[in-house]
Amino acid sequence: MTPIPSRTHLTPLVRKYLDNEGAEVESIRVEPIDHTSGTPSTGGLRRVSGTTTCGRAWSFFVKSLHSARHWVNIGVIPEPARTEFVAGFPWRTEAEVYTSGLPLPPGLRLPRLFLIDDLGDERLDLWLEDVRAAPGEWDLTRYAAAARALGRLAGLRPADDSRPRTALRTYVGQLVTQHALPILRDPALWRHPLVAAHADPLLQMDLDTLARRIPALLAAADRLPHTMAHGDAGPQNLLVPADDPGRFVAIDWGWQDPVPIGFDLGQLLVGLAHDGLTEPGELPVIHRAILAAYQRGLAEEGVPAGQAAAGYVTTLVLRSAFTAIPVERLGEPVTDDLHELFRKRVGLARFIADLGLALPPDTSRT
Repeated sequence: MTPIPSRTHLTPLVRKYLDNEGAEVESIRVEPIDHTSGTPSTGGLRRVSGTTTCGRAWSFFVKSLHSARHWVNIGVIPEPARTEFVAGFPWRTEAEVYTSGLPLPPGLRLPRLFLIDDLGDERLDLWLEDVRAAPGEWDLTRYAAAARALGRLAGLRPADDSRPRTALRTYVGQLVTQHALPILRDPALWRHPLVAAHADPLLQMDLDTLARRIPALLAAADRLPHTMAHGDAGPQNLLVPADDPGRFVAIDWGWQDPVPIGFDLGQLLVGLAHDGLTEPGELPVIHRAILAAYQRGLAEEGVPAGQAAAGYVTTLVLRSAFTAIPVERLGEPVTDDLHELFRKRVGLARFIADLGLALPPDTSRT
């Protein structure tokens, strides 16, 4: 059971939230929020809300962060690499973003931060603004607006040459090479009814071809211009606030090492697709729309946009091609809904593989 925070703990937060030094907490409600624990640093999500003695409502979104050693899925990391993974995983990144004072372009903001509560044992809670999202689906207009803002963000934050550029290589080495590729190369995967029903005969071979190109893709990514970025800019992490639908509230910030230009577009493309909310046939038009808008955003900040396409596709392949098929769900009972998810995710793998195979030998050129 999720513990209920004390009034002593909540009172200063509620007073800050309401900008009322005399506010007193009356009622308290804690609502756990379901989430998929895919990010090793996310320990839990909950909404803490209530009223004051004067009847005013208040609400916080609380995100628990922790070291990767507390991750419930740490077992997917092979034992020999686990210690290195835990030591190198930047679990405090999101908390650091809120205190960094990073520049943000028009149309993009952070949720308001009320408290970083250090719980000890490499755990902390972020007490954040509870953003009420506007209704509406992610259509091409919304995708383009988000991509333009991400392009401007990259343009505002050129990479500092003194910072390490190892995050992408570490990710690929641990979660792709050591974990995903052995599964993709197992013939049993391709005979499984959830995969065999939807994968074309060439997909396994094409993913293996891309896997053999990983060293060249990483080298090409290294040669591209680098920027700072959001790091996990899926639609789920770009909230559209109901009281200001012309802007995005960026949450769940990820990698804060320099990344190749165009990096954020990969998660923008695959975010809803991972949840089975994007038809494979919709991916090409989304792909074209977000690339054009991102390039426009870069240009608005005076940054050459010519290599954004190469950075986008190269990092999309490295980060998402080999993990598009949700192999972690193969042990579940086979249902119509699960078949639908695999149909869409296999279609995502096919689309990304086609983009990767179309990259020129020197992917630093566009």
